[in-house]
Amino acid sequence: MNAYDQKMVMKREVIADKGIWTAKKRYILNCHDIEGVRYKTPKLKMMGIEAVKSSTPAPCRDKIKEAMNIIMNGDEKMLNTFIQEFREEFMKLPPEDIAFPRSCNGVNKFKGESSLFAKGTPAHVKGAILYNYLIDKNKLEGKYVKIQEGDKIKFLNMKQPNIYTASAFSFPAKFPKELDILGNIDYDEQFDKSFVKPLKFITEKMNWLIDDSYGAQGTLEDFFT
Repeated sequence: MNAYDQKMVMKREVIADKGIWTAKKRYILNCHDIEGVRYKTPKLKMMGIEAVKSSTPAPCRDKIKEAMNIIMNGDEKMLNTFIQEFREEFMKLPPEDIAFPRSCNGVNKFKGESSLFAKGTPAHVKGAILYNYLIDKNKLEGKYVKIQEGDKIKFLNMKQPNIYTASAFSFPAKFPKELDILGNIDYDEQFDKSFVKPLKFITEKMNWLIDDSYGAQGTLEDFFT
């Protein structure tokens, strides 16, 4: 630049042999070296990916990270096998472990007059209104605290249709088994939204076929075997 002094300084960030970009500032790198630290086995660096979001259930965050390693170092068939194995494990987890964490605002605002919910009520708020209603109806106020404005909650997708006309059920920390609502929880939908969809966001960029929410899809190789 014909400058009389060198003012530009550059540092190495990573050395990686594989990388996947899904959008700007959303990527996964299979790193052998990060800022001068060399690894015996590659370490994943993720930016803007579902695995690191606090809104994803904790067991799914851990498994998504494992799935990322398979994506980087394995193939479609290995990934589909991993998904099916985790599906079996997921279906046995307690509701507290698979629920989505959220902050709840609008509990009073979205209460309906002729029905439980007003038009346009967000799913997790519907779940909170339903929870409060059922706690009152079953006289469980002494055992379970009701959800208040701004509370931290967890919510689960419900099977459709259901007698409560709700798309979700929310609870503060402990799932109230006395309400006999567990049979209405849609574990398939929960698995799809919390685990499969974050993976599809990546694998679709690679033209990989992976498991859907109701059963395994084959890989491209399977069609010819």
